[in-house]
Amino acid sequence: MVKVGDSIMGKRVVLKLSGHILFTTLSSDAMKRYANVVKKLFSSGVKLAVVVGGGGRAREYISVAENLGASNFEVDVIGIELTRVNALLFAYALGELAYKPIPKSLGDLLRGLSYLDDKVLVLGGLIPGQSTLAVAALVAEAMKADLIVYATTVDGVYTADPAVDPSARLLKRVDVKNLIEMLSSSCAKPGTYKLFDLVSLKIIERSKIPVRVVNGYDPENILRVVLGGEDLGSLVTP
Repeated sequence: MVKVGDSIMGKRVVLKLSGHILFTTLSSDAMKRYANVVKKLFSSGVKLAVVVGGGGRAREYISVAENLGASNFEVDVIGIELTRVNALLFAYALGELAYKPIPKSLGDLLRGLSYLDDKVLVLGGLIPGQSTLAVAALVAEAMKADLIVYATTVDGVYTADPAVDPSARLLKRVDVKNLIEMLSSSCAKPGTYKLFDLVSLKIIERSKIPVRVVNGYDPENILRVVLGGEDLGSLVTP
């Protein structure tokens, strides 16, 4: 795990970017800010994979598909395709640093991972029934990552939804088993995944890779936890 004072040269990190941060309201300036963060990490010796979500725009497509009578599988396929478009857009922001084409299968993923010395792997969804956080956990397991950084719309993991419950408390450290217990009855419909879903948590549990959840509206938070080893947000321990 990346800690204060550790050398980050050669560390393997998966960065999960919430789609609600970058892809609900599209902005080339915002895309460039996050791309610059990724470039700084890479130039510091960090081997990186970036997984992006769908965001509000994907939720709109999912809603229309549902109204048209599409099955959950078909709706998932729509969501996956949109995350791949988002991934390609972010890859363009990275320029030549990004590995292309965007992986669409596990075989594509494994080929992309072989280029981590020279490229940053960027991807969206892979398999119906999985959130992009589950994809990030799977990528982290495949590349033997030291850390997953989950840049999302809140400051970390709370005892309840802070947008609904004003008494919700930020958990600075939480065991993945406790999160699994909390979410065992959560909904798994396409487009309804909350901060975590059970598939992602089970992969995190078996891979024993820690997850740092931070507020992604400030891109510098990513640098603070990876390069500075700062204790921001919440740490999910395996």
